Formats: sequence, C-alpha cells, structure tokens
Amino acid sequence: MNIGTICRHRIVTVDSQAPLTEAATLMREHHVGALIVTREGDDGVRVCGVVTDRDLVLDALANGLDGARVTVGELASPQPVSVSEDDDLDTALALMRDSGVRRLLVVDGDRQLTGIVSLDDLVECCVELVAGLGEVIRSGIAREQANGLPLPVPPMLRIPAIGTAAWGNVPAAHPAPY
Repeated sequence: MNIGTICRHRIVTVDSQAPLTEAATLMREHHVGALIVTREGDDGVRVCGVVTDRDLVLDALANGLDGARVTVGELASPQPVSVSEDDDLDTALALMRDSGVRRLLVVDGDRQLTGIVSLDDLVECCVELVAGLGEVIRSGIAREQANGLPLPVPPMLRIPAIGTAAWGNVPAAHPAPY
C-alpha cells in the first residue's frame, strides 16, 4: 500500500503573512490539524512551511504570544518533510520517526504537493490491516467448525482477586461486564 492511497488529498492553505488567529480559525472550520503555509512570489504561490495545531498550542499559546500579531510564517516549520506518494508505509513511518514530525507532505514525481499524511492516517491504516488479519483467523475457525472440528478451549488466566491476596481463575475468553 502506498502513501498516495492513504494520504488526505484535501489540502488547506494559509498565507505566511496571516495572523495565527486566522490559522486557528481555518483549522477549526476545515477540521484539520495542519495547514500548508504559502507565500506569493515572482513565480506564483509556493509552499514555504507547515503549521500545526501543536505549534499553535505549544509554541504560541503556551509562550503567551499574541495570536493577532504573530504571523503564521513566524511560527511555521520552514523545512517541511515530504514523502513521495509512491513510498510505502514503512518509509513514511521512518521519516516521521527520524524527523520528529507527525505529518508529512505528500509529493508526486514532479515534487508537486498532492496531499498530506498524518500519524493518525498511518495508525488507521495499520488498524485496518490488523482487523483484516483478525478476519482471516475468524474465517479459518469458521471453516474448521464447518468441517466438524471443535473450538479450542480458552486457557485459564491466574490473576489476583481484587481486594484480597488470593489468586483466582478467570477464563481468558470471559466477556467484559460492560
């Protein structure tokens, strides 16, 4: 699975000269945690950074910066980390880990911005893969049952009883009471 199929292709931008309050408003209105910071130049509009909700909270609000006076460009990460839309999950995770970021810009073969991928997007993808593995296991058990094989008996777990020093036996497959 490549990053181009996982990433969000809806990109929300903010001008580097906009106040932080505008960035916060855009994040709320578009339900996003990061904005692509742009700057108008002689060759048109260019990406010049990224600003995240964490930047607004940890770098601005927590330090008492005036969100109406400080510009997005002053706070934005000027060297956004990017990944190719053809790269895989492992490459994106390694880039996030090595760079200490939770979001990556996604670019095509011409280095044009095509999306953004967050740690949450990668976790969601991993959860879907693990859920698929669970379905494979359940399918195998169902097939075995259809062939007349008995279900395995879950082992007993030894756990301490609450409020006592005794240990009690609890079936591993015992459903939770909630």
